[in-house]
Amino acid sequence: MSDNRHENYEILNLIGYGLAKFDLDFVKAFGLETKTAFYESMISKGVVDTIGTIKNRQDLFDPFFDNKRKGWWQKGNTYLHRKTFIDLLFIDYNASQFANVVKLYIKDKLGIVDETLLRLAQ
Repeated sequence: MSDNRHENYEILNLIGYGLAKFDLDFVKAFGLETKTAFYESMISKGVVDTIGTIKNRQDLFDPFFDNKRKGWWQKGNTYLHRKTFIDLLFIDYNASQFANVVKLYIKDKLGIVDETLLRLAQ
């Protein structure tokens, strides 16, 4: 049986969770003002090849958070175990702290240091 997971599967789960839970606050923690700029940044860093990859991952986490998005995939609780696992680790983190976790993961896995890494929340 082959593993069809994206090569950056874990990072994508963290990004999708961060976008679904924190929305633009997560994006701004990367020093960016729009989701489009965030998507383009992730493409330029080699985290993903397409914008859709990130949007789809956020969509899978959207139903679990109190936001205006319900997720067009409508996969129900398919991602609940991933959300629960991430919650167990980072439930008390704010957007900036959680973004730093993602930045560190990107640094460790891809060797890319984000210039906003460990910037303290205002």
